[in-house]
Amino acid sequence: MLEGKSMTTLPIVETQSGDVSAYIPTNVISITNGKIFLSADLFNAGIKPAINVGISVSRVGSAAQIKAMKQVAGKSKLELAQFAELEAFA
Repeated sequence: MLEGKSMTTLPIVETQSGDVSAYIPTNVISITNGKIFLSADLFNAGIKPAINVGISVSRVGSAAQIKAMKQVAGKSKLELAQFAELEAFA
């Protein structure tokens, strides 16, 4: 890598039956700065974009957010997680 330069990539990996612990997905995850998981179940339920926020992450995360955004996002993530948990038991 040249000084002051960076390379941006957007690898796309299809998992077998949503198994993110397989060899290829885990290796791609280890070399990238984040991951967005799309869910066929969410898509089929009409939720678009069908992003599974529970397992999608960014290595930068909240470090790139201002304080007010961190507060709102933190509450939203908690509410989404609680909703998903309740929905799983419904």
